[in-house]
Amino acid sequence: MIKRFKFGLATKFMLVSTLIMALSSVVWGSWFWFNESRHLTERMEVEGRLLLTSIQGPIIDAIVYEGIGVIDENANLVDNFVEQLMDNRELKVVYAFITDRDGKAVAHSDYRDFGRIYHDPLTAAALQQEGFMGREASQPGGRIYDMALPLQVAGKRWGALRVGISMAAVEEAQAHLRREILIFTGLFFLVGNVIFYIVGTTMSRPLKRLSNAMAGVHGESLDADPMAWRYDDEIGQLQRSFQEMLERLKQAEHERQRAVARLMQNEKLATIGKIVAGVAHEINNPLMVMTTSLFQLEKKIPPELIKYVAPHKEGIQRIESIVRQLTDFSRVGTLDLQRVQSDHFFKETAGFAGIALKKYPVRFQSRDGAEPTILYMDKGKMHQVVLNLLLNAADASPPDGAVQLLAYLHDGSYYLAVRDQGVGISTQDLEKIFEIFYTTKPGGEGTGIGLAISKSIVEMHRGEITCQSRPGETTFVVRIPLEQGERNG
Repeated sequence: MIKRFKFGLATKFMLVSTLIMALSSVVWGSWFWFNESRHLTERMEVEGRLLLTSIQGPIIDAIVYEGIGVIDENANLVDNFVEQLMDNRELKVVYAFITDRDGKAVAHSDYRDFGRIYHDPLTAAALQQEGFMGREASQPGGRIYDMALPLQVAGKRWGALRVGISMAAVEEAQAHLRREILIFTGLFFLVGNVIFYIVGTTMSRPLKRLSNAMAGVHGESLDADPMAWRYDDEIGQLQRSFQEMLERLKQAEHERQRAVARLMQNEKLATIGKIVAGVAHEINNPLMVMTTSLFQLEKKIPPELIKYVAPHKEGIQRIESIVRQLTDFSRVGTLDLQRVQSDHFFKETAGFAGIALKKYPVRFQSRDGAEPTILYMDKGKMHQVVLNLLLNAADASPPDGAVQLLAYLHDGSYYLAVRDQGVGISTQDLEKIFEIFYTTKPGGEGTGIGLAISKSIVEMHRGEITCQSRPGETTFVVRIPLEQGERNG
């Protein structure tokens, strides 16, 4: 199996920038090289043209004077001009010669070529056309710039002047130019890559941080902080979008967990309800027989044996209480919803609580801090919830401790808070207190059903019940959302 190479954003950026810099360097270097080389050749051509043009007139005069006999032909005046060309210090002349109208060399820097007839294209063109002509050519000694200039006056042709200039100086200048271009291009390439690296690293750093934050998000943890480094550009917008997505995911996960918990609780309630419906009926029948028999027995036994009957009566009463709670638990799935005035509901609840808590050595305090509003609830079941919380608070309170019932409105919901001054609930127990049959009371005192029933009733009202506890203070809070359109305080 072929493994594919994976490059990060910064690496891809560097590869692209390196390619761009390489292409830019090659294109710029090539353009500059060809442009400067052309300038060097043109400059040499201009200097050669000036040289040939400056000596053209005297050569023509010498040829004319020799032709009309003003100057002796043996004076070798034309040869002097050729020697003068060869002695030029500015341009390195390789050869120079003068031809007549037929292309025959009448003066030559190389005496061996004296009298040679030239038929090459450049000489032929110079003998037939007007104006300066030049071209680059190669010879065993190196490259030269071959030039030709017609020798003519008033339309009459006397021959042609041919000069070859060595391009060694131009090639040397080109070599020097090539080195400078390579050095400058290399520096341009390196500096450009360094700049691109800094820019790429700077631009990719927030994306890498965001990517690392996103990689840290998984099914078990939705905690990430991509806003540790804030930006005001598109990256900042991406950070904010990611943060909002995380918040939505957390909320969705929280709702999912709550839904799963409710589903499990409802399944547990349904299962237990079916069991309880049958078990309660089977228990009540023998329980009734036992109660009747115990009542008759109590009337007929001697007084000294009455003390042995009391524990049996307490046991039967406890069984009846548990069966009653289980029966209530099996019936919790239905609500009788109605509109209730919040102040009337609180007064009734506080009145029932005052009666129920008289047998406890506690101080009951109630305060309705909610502005009167309409509640949509099953009043009887909500009384059951609050009374169960108050009885638990009284059980947990020390002698003469305060048990408080508070009501208030906040953010579109109606709140009931039950507070006691007991020893508190441990962190481990707080996570389990709403589970069915889980209790923190000593054995034989609690069934672990009351809080499970209360939680189910509250959630059926689309609300929630929470608990906060520390040594010396425990508070259960019941939240019931107000009906849409009602006042929310």
